[in-house]
Amino acid sequence: MKNTHQIKIYFVFLLLVSATQLFAQPIKKATEGNTYKWMFGMGWNAMDDDGDAGAFYSPKNWQYSVYPSRIFADRYLYNGWSCELATAFNQYNANRLVNGQLGVTGLFLATDANLKYSFYKLLKSGTIDPYVSAGLGLSIRAKNDTLVPPTTPTLNIAAGCNFWFTNTIGLQIQTGAKLGLTTPFMGKSNYLQHSAGLVFRFESLASKKDKFAKKHHHIKKSRTKIKVKREKKEKEG
Repeated sequence: MKNTHQIKIYFVFLLLVSATQLFAQPIKKATEGNTYKWMFGMGWNAMDDDGDAGAFYSPKNWQYSVYPSRIFADRYLYNGWSCELATAFNQYNANRLVNGQLGVTGLFLATDANLKYSFYKLLKSGTIDPYVSAGLGLSIRAKNDTLVPPTTPTLNIAAGCNFWFTNTIGLQIQTGAKLGLTTPFMGKSNYLQHSAGLVFRFESLASKKDKFAKKHHHIKKSRTKIKVKREKKEKEG
């Protein structure tokens, strides 16, 4: 329990540090098709670890925490593609089903590496940024039942959307499925994971250079116009 409390405090501390750094940045209105270098996010995740459940969407079985429980880092690659590294934890609630049984307690930790594709540039919207992702992960269950191996590699598929309030600040909502790479495949180690939280985007160095170049070109062009007008007046005089 002590370790769980320390993990929660650590996640809250990271959220506060991220927010402090974020609001130290100048706020700009979201504009269409902005590229970025890094994206960071922190929020909450809820998982449905009841592999025997018949319903795809069953909130009554979700395992979640009131504390922030998911963080991720996203590195932009090229033309809408990016790679993401994410980690999330949860604490099992004994009153929710896990593979058809109640009374399961313990901790859950997942680490994932995903490849993402964003439709942001295709939509040319400054606010709506839908995406899909796929990748591999590792799920660790430290709980009091033996139906699923304590460590399980997973195949991940997910879809989500970022809603940008500014060029830097947004809200991310995501839902995904994790398929346990165990025998039998599509068995009790599968689970659904949903998440929501704040996302912070930082512009690429290239875009900053482009803006500087455009500004410099505008100033140079204005100076040239002034010089031409001055020379014209001197000739007329």
